[in-house]
Amino acid sequence: MKRFLRPWVIALLLSPLFMSCHRTTEAELSMQIKTLDPGINLSDQIIGLSYECSSLLPQRGNYYFDPNNTELLNIFSTLGIRHIRLGGNSVDEASIPQPAEADIRSFFEFAKAAKLKVIYSFRLKESDPWYAKNTARFILDNYADQLESFAIGNEPSYYKDYALYVSKWTAIRDAILETCPQAVFSGPDQNPDAERLKLLADDFAEGKGRLVQLSQHNYPFGCSYVNYKEHDVSKLIPRDTLLRRNDLLSDSAYTIYREVRDGMLEAVKGKELSFRLTETNNLWYSGLRGVSDRYVSALWGLDYLHWWSAQGIAGLNFHTGDSTGGAIALPCRYAVFVRSGKALEARPLAYGIKMFEQGAEGRVLPLKISSAPAQQLSTYAYLNKDNEVLITLINKNIPASHAMTADGKLSNSIDEESRPSGIRTVSISLDRDFSQAAVLQLKAKDNYVGAPAKDVLLGGASIEADGNWKGQWQKLKKPAIRKQIITLELEPASAVVLKIALK
Repeated sequence: MKRFLRPWVIALLLSPLFMSCHRTTEAELSMQIKTLDPGINLSDQIIGLSYECSSLLPQRGNYYFDPNNTELLNIFSTLGIRHIRLGGNSVDEASIPQPAEADIRSFFEFAKAAKLKVIYSFRLKESDPWYAKNTARFILDNYADQLESFAIGNEPSYYKDYALYVSKWTAIRDAILETCPQAVFSGPDQNPDAERLKLLADDFAEGKGRLVQLSQHNYPFGCSYVNYKEHDVSKLIPRDTLLRRNDLLSDSAYTIYREVRDGMLEAVKGKELSFRLTETNNLWYSGLRGVSDRYVSALWGLDYLHWWSAQGIAGLNFHTGDSTGGAIALPCRYAVFVRSGKALEARPLAYGIKMFEQGAEGRVLPLKISSAPAQQLSTYAYLNKDNEVLITLINKNIPASHAMTADGKLSNSIDEESRPSGIRTVSISLDRDFSQAAVLQLKAKDNYVGAPAKDVLLGGASIEADGNWKGQWQKLKKPAIRKQIITLELEPASAVVLKIALK
């Protein structure tokens, strides 16, 4: 059966990125890439996922994590996922059973097949030391190569007294060490709290503490609902969709990121500790409909991964699943992908993750901006082992016509004068000659940040229901390249990765 290109796909291929036509632009950015002075190496486990511990439990006799689930293995491979953390609210929810050996075996067999490193969490609240030490023994006896560390509890701020928290945490740790003296731990797996983070690092990072990684959660844009304490989910009031979309793409988000980073860096300073965001996404409480499940989350996730990678982080685990939560579980709006029958449905965030996987490898390269930076245009560069420069450009500007309410009026929550929009022109020069360049584009239909996954393409292709992706890089030709300078026009709400082969 013939497959015809959708009209908007044809429009993508005829866009300014692939053609030489000139357009009037609102701003221009000139940047120089310094390839001779590369910075830090990226972790090979940057891309991770976080799941509820309850996802290990069988549903209707079947396991979510089944080593024979080809589609799930495919999408883990496609997205470059190399790390998984099990925890979430369900780990400390007394009404939810703790996984049995058969449940754990199925999960770790999947992790082995997918070549994952695992953080496995034990219950802290109303914990069972006997269960913890015997389960830890089972895991280390059978799956030591897959295990990275154990964690204890989830967001333990319910223990206001740090001393009480430490006594509970230590009791489980010591029970595990009793039968597994080689075990190592990460923690505290809580929302940003620089003081508690530093206390835990000071108390357990050295000597017999066995703490090897500081783990923190971060949902930078807050809760998905105004009245999050409401237990009747039918009465939950969602936050303003247009405002939250604007937040995800605003440069002001970096202020939030920096505050979280600074707390983690201060805690690990002078210690043999790595740090990781073991549970993160855009808006907590399973995400906001119309934001977390739309194209805007792809652009946000791509930028978020790049920004954190440059900080020396061990990795990020995006919380996901078909549903998330403990006693109250909701459909997962911020999911990377969800099951749809026997197939998988990649959500927009998956496209941002895949683009990062294609464009982030090797060592971070410094950038020199020789003209005033364009508002809401993010740039990142790397030098990989194949002597290729990888450059990601993200135009986070939203066309003004897409920031309207359903009745055609401007949202009161967004200032019309400060609303970013339009094409951005970027000129790139390197300090070394190069032989060729190719480009990969991420775009939604009509550049609409509220587009669903079906209207999102990466390299002209979707992530398919079997977890595979068949996108294509496009070779850049003149006049995009002239005298070793590459000039591109970026459409609003789009991103590209450039791959440049050095001579």
